[in-house]
Amino acid sequence: MNDRLARLEFHAVGTTCTAAVTTGAPAKRALAAARTEVAACEAALSRFDPASDLSRLNRAGGMWTPIDVRLGEALRLALRAREDTDGRFDPTVLPALLAAGYDRSFEQLVARPPRLAPGWRAGATIELDEEGCRARLPAGAAVDLGGIGKGYAAMRALDAMRAVWPMLPGGLVDLGGDLALHGRSPDGGAWRIAVADPQRPGTTAGTLLLGSCGVATSGRGVRRFGPGRSQHHLIDPATGTPAAPGPLAVTVVAPTAAEAEAHATALGISSLADAATHVDRWPRISAVYIPHAGDPVPLGRPPLAGQPILVRAA
Repeated sequence: MNDRLARLEFHAVGTTCTAAVTTGAPAKRALAAARTEVAACEAALSRFDPASDLSRLNRAGGMWTPIDVRLGEALRLALRAREDTDGRFDPTVLPALLAAGYDRSFEQLVARPPRLAPGWRAGATIELDEEGCRARLPAGAAVDLGGIGKGYAAMRALDAMRAVWPMLPGGLVDLGGDLALHGRSPDGGAWRIAVADPQRPGTTAGTLLLGSCGVATSGRGVRRFGPGRSQHHLIDPATGTPAAPGPLAVTVVAPTAAEAEAHATALGISSLADAATHVDRWPRISAVYIPHAGDPVPLGRPPLAGQPILVRAA
């Protein structure tokens, strides 16, 4: 960052958030609009807030439930992502995630032995009535929109800044590693987003040179919990337990932050060979796959270069 970038840091969605825009007269109003929109998204999408639209839907036990437009849009994105990733991203893994021990906000977690989610099956139906802005889940099903919800909120916050400042030359929203980028950096060129290398703390695996797009990083080295920090939050829908295969971390670049988050989740539970096949199927995305040992592996064509702004793993 430099003095040509106005920024606002705040805490939301369980993490440290940053909104930043190229300096100019509307900068303060644009940053405030981003913070307001993130708060509105959290009120609709958080599974940790019992008053949120998502929590009400999860408690509804098979009944149609009125929902905010933000939850409706996020659910549509999640259903599309489940299809695009052949089910490796699945928004209905919440019962399995709770069984693994991730049953409250991360900073409040207490260690307890994991268990299986009795009767849980991947791919539960999510019904949407777009005209009436309602949704329905089967009895016993529940949705978690943690990652893709952050990506979606980052997109909405960036849109809110652009609504205040239609000629915004450049801006970014970073919600704990889920980034939405627009336009040019304050230097007039690409945004420089560095990928942290968890094998070598304090170093980077490469720097991405990016324009308007979304970036997300998924990893199993940070959000660990349970006895001896033996569990992580990346659930394999095929087993209903924290995934065994997968990298130490993976960073994905996609047209939007929500897409980047969904594909990062899918690649985060994939072997290197499967991840490479997946990226080949989706030429709009690229990735940096960091194995547990060995060198980081670029997948697709991630534009790599110079000095960094750090991307954090979720």
